[in-house]
Amino acid sequence: MTPPVAFWELAGAGAAVGGAGVWALAAAARVGALRLLLDLFPRATWDAVTWGLIPMLLFVPCAAQGALVAWLAGPRPGSAWRAVLWSACGTLVALGVFGAALLYGVRRLPPHTIAVVAKTAPNVLIATFAFALLAGWLLVVARCTRWWRLRAFAVPIAAVAVGLAEWRAHGHLVALSYVLDRTEAEGFFAAVAVGGALGAAWGVCRPFARRSASGEEAA
Repeated sequence: MTPPVAFWELAGAGAAVGGAGVWALAAAARVGALRLLLDLFPRATWDAVTWGLIPMLLFVPCAAQGALVAWLAGPRPGSAWRAVLWSACGTLVALGVFGAALLYGVRRLPPHTIAVVAKTAPNVLIATFAFALLAGWLLVVARCTRWWRLRAFAVPIAAVAVGLAEWRAHGHLVALSYVLDRTEAEGFFAAVAVGGALGAAWGVCRPFARRSASGEEAA
């Protein structure tokens, strides 16, 4: 497998795992699971526990994302910690980029353009991330089962499936997206699915590419 193909396949798998992890955290918060965790501690310590618990929980999707990408990449020395570290760094960078882009758009774009974007962007983003997550999970399954034909057709299968879902079950897709009912939750989801996935894949592929290039030069 060529390095560019491996990079994008690993990034797709990372997007699936990271996005699903953030969605699961948001769903757990909606049903009160996080409150159950707080109930394990004395009420007087809740403020202090929250300051430590929330960063730990937010790190879980990045850790799972990096660990899975490193595992799918195969046995490479130190790949797991690099993937987790780069996943967290990529997420932070993406949060900054998305925040800056949003702030720039609000301040610089005319009101009519902002209204059009606000109306059309949710549906576009729902379809886009649904496609990315489905394609990523198909790649995960294909790599785990060594079903190479599924790997080759993961992207068109995901595109057709999301297209059919948009046509026949658009309301269900929208309902699933409502789990991310806050702007910060939506931003974190996008940051992990995009920045974290690219960072994790970069973390495991870049050292391997450098060693390959060094080997070719030595030969």
